[in-house]
Amino acid sequence: MKHWRIPPMWAGQTVAILASGPSMSADVAEQVREAGIPAIAINTTWRLAPWAAMLYAADAEWWHRNPDAHGFKGLKVTIQEWPNVTGIKVLRNAGAGGYTDLDDCVHTLGHSSAQAIQIAVKARASRVLLAGMDMTNARGRHWHDDHPHGLKTTEEAHFARWRERLATVAPEFKRRGVDVVAVTPTALTCFRLSTLEEELCRVH
Repeated sequence: MKHWRIPPMWAGQTVAILASGPSMSADVAEQVREAGIPAIAINTTWRLAPWAAMLYAADAEWWHRNPDAHGFKGLKVTIQEWPNVTGIKVLRNAGAGGYTDLDDCVHTLGHSSAQAIQIAVKARASRVLLAGMDMTNARGRHWHDDHPHGLKTTEEAHFARWRERLATVAPEFKRRGVDVVAVTPTALTCFRLSTLEEELCRVH
C-alpha cells in the first residue's frame, strides 16, 4: 500500500487538536472555529467540529462503527491499514515509541491524540494547542458516552504509560521549534500549560 505523505500544509500556523477527553466541549470547539485556525478532530469529537481540517482516528474498527464519519468533508486520516479503504489516507505505523521526521509515518505512542501532534509537527505547525487531552480518567473517560462494546476502553494505567511516552518525545517537538501547549485541564506535565483564550489571543 502507498502511504500518505504529510505535506507542509500548516507551515508557521497554530493548529488545534480537539481530543475526546471530558474537558472537551462544544464551547471549546466553537472558540477554535471562530479563531479560524486549522483543527484536527480526534475520533467522535468530529461531531463537535464537522468543520475541522482533519478527522483522525487510528483504529479501523472505529471507522467501521461510525459510517457517517466517512462523509466528513476534510481530510480523513488513520494509521491502521484495512481492506477496501476509500477516501481515508493511511500513514505508516513507525512503532510504539520514539519520533521520526519521515513524513509518511507516525509513532503510535499509544493513542490517537499523540499521533495527531506528530501530524501537526510534520505539517510544519509552529504551535499546537491541545484541547480535551485530559490524559486521565479522573474526570471520566470522554466528553461523550463510552464507546460501544468492541472498541477499546482506556484504563488509568494506559494513561500513565502514554504520559511517559509523550514525555520522552516532547523535547523532539521543542527542538524543532514547535510550541505544544495544553489549553484545557490535563494530567500532562511535559508541555506548557495555558488557557485557550490566552493562546487564541496570540493568533494573527
